[in-house]
Amino acid sequence: MSAPLASGPGKPEGLEALLAVFGVRYQGVLMRYFRRRGAAKALAEDMVQDVFVRLAQRAEGEPVENAEAYLMQTASSVWLDHLRRRKRRGEDEHVEYVDAQHAPEYFSPQRVVEGREAIHQLIAVLNALPERTRQAYVLCRIDGMKRKDAAKRLGVSTSAIEKHLMKASLQIGQVFGDEE
Repeated sequence: MSAPLASGPGKPEGLEALLAVFGVRYQGVLMRYFRRRGAAKALAEDMVQDVFVRLAQRAEGEPVENAEAYLMQTASSVWLDHLRRRKRRGEDEHVEYVDAQHAPEYFSPQRVVEGREAIHQLIAVLNALPERTRQAYVLCRIDGMKRKDAAKRLGVSTSAIEKHLMKASLQIGQVFGDEE
């Protein structure tokens, strides 16, 4: 479809013309475009509106050769602007407030002391383990390394890593009263 974005004789003016040409036909397409990229429904609706606002601003200029391609390029620009804004504001780094985790009772002095004692117990258990078992446990459970990669780093088989992890988990489970 090749449609001018500028108004002319016999055409509705400004945003009305834009909505007449694009609104009904492309609103669903734009909603799906933004929703597939992870935007919530309300955010996607706002972004569709932003696309139409940008197109309305453009309507004052020269006609566009390929209106559909221009529409999707505008949608892409709106999405990229949104991502840049999120990054600049650090939105992905925000932690949602959960009353059970952030309530003052959660950080009571008694709970802090219990946590420190548990850490000291865990360190003591790890230090009492054989060197290879401790290394395997730290690499896989604390550093999050895959068993295959830990095996390669320590020069042992994946099966040996699994045995070391079981041994460490049993020792830790005995101290804390359950298996990890």
